[in-house]
Amino acid sequence: MKNKKRHDRKGFWWQLFRSLIVSPLIVGFIGVFGLGWWWAMIPALLLNGIYWYHYNKKNQIANVSNEIKAMIISLVYYLGVFSLIMIVYRYNYVAMSEYPLIAFAFPYNLSSLIAGAFLMYDLFPWLIIGTFWSGVLGAVYYQSVAGQFPKLGKRQMTWLIGLCLISLLPLYQQFAKNLRYVHTYSDTSSELNLKQFRPFMKKSHLASLDHSTNLRFVSHYPRLDGATAAYPIYSAVAQTLYKGMTAKQAAKIVRVGTTPQAFDRLIHKKADVVFMAQPSTKQLAAAKKANVKLKLTQIGSEAFVFFVNKKNPVNSLSVKQIQSIYQRKTIFWSSVGGRFETILPFQRAENSGSQTAMEKLVMRNHQLAKPLKYQEVDGMGGIIDDVAGYNNRTNALGYSFRFYTTKMKRNKKIKLLRVNGIEPNMTTIRHGSYPFIAKIYAISRRHQTKNTQRLIRWVQGRDGQQLIDRTGYVGLR
Repeated sequence: MKNKKRHDRKGFWWQLFRSLIVSPLIVGFIGVFGLGWWWAMIPALLLNGIYWYHYNKKNQIANVSNEIKAMIISLVYYLGVFSLIMIVYRYNYVAMSEYPLIAFAFPYNLSSLIAGAFLMYDLFPWLIIGTFWSGVLGAVYYQSVAGQFPKLGKRQMTWLIGLCLISLLPLYQQFAKNLRYVHTYSDTSSELNLKQFRPFMKKSHLASLDHSTNLRFVSHYPRLDGATAAYPIYSAVAQTLYKGMTAKQAAKIVRVGTTPQAFDRLIHKKADVVFMAQPSTKQLAAAKKANVKLKLTQIGSEAFVFFVNKKNPVNSLSVKQIQSIYQRKTIFWSSVGGRFETILPFQRAENSGSQTAMEKLVMRNHQLAKPLKYQEVDGMGGIIDDVAGYNNRTNALGYSFRFYTTKMKRNKKIKLLRVNGIEPNMTTIRHGSYPFIAKIYAISRRHQTKNTQRLIRWVQGRDGQQLIDRTGYVGLR
């Protein structure tokens, strides 16, 4: 009788206690580093599986149905509560961290506290899923070893398929392509007013020459477009070279939007020249697909800069530190000389000039980690405002181009960082000592009009380069 297989004498409620409390304590304490690196969960999940295996072996459990039911209840409860909290806070990890509910909702102890304090929620659901399946596998493995492997009927198979589908729920939360967010930063900056850079306006901030130039257009004006940051350059070019034109007429010929929009208009023959940094791989592929051959002419250089909140004590980062941060290998400011708080690394949208520069200039052969939705910003001005005080915090990091950040979108609550101890300015750009220097191009279709050819040659010449320098960029000469 002693060797006869038996049900757990402590019954279902004891199994539920073990599923709701004991397993989460094991996984939550041992697997805390799994919030930053998924593979760090493996020892915790193995330990949890071993725990359930030895419990079944010690008590010679013949029927694991109570255990499985208890584990299902635990899975549904924790995953359900986590999902509910995310919905209530509109999938905003930053807002979730400001309330104690997330920390007290789970007995995952250390892991839940770390997740709440350092915004590391993206891998948290996998702790819950892993706890469930490691427990199930531990219990079922004992049944298999003991020759009591349960047979699955249609009903059990339906339950199994349902559990597998539930286990995929964190994919929605982790790979947050559809996560929404709400800006809650305070009024940190004046809005960027592009009207001040429009050509032929009475009150204009555009650069000009002290002398007349030997080129002018009175008809068949090349249509200009480009990145927002480059607008002051090509707008000043148009104001210098285009004659007999009003501001209203210029608005149709000298356009400004985003880098992807400008590039798209170029390959669809709605613009003749676009001024921007190096096109992305996808943009070049789009041009090839449209059978458009491009000509890239360098006209100047610019620094690609990183910035933080002015109250952040960090003033300089190395190239390797920046790469590590954007690979999610470095996650605390204390690792790079700052406070003990998480780094909130904002990124720009794919195919934007800033994002292409980030991928090619900064990351190079290193894989850039995919941002959560609230960490991806569409507009150049938006990333500056976010770093200045997203949710009134000071732990964010962002990037853009020097001229745009310091001359166009001025925000007194951010500061530029030195990189490898070198400050981004016109001198370090011209000498090439600053690590991240982006080339600025005038990009046209290979088959140019005569006026387009004349305009690009002028921009490369003495007067054009002087105008670029006076704008605030660094010319080739």
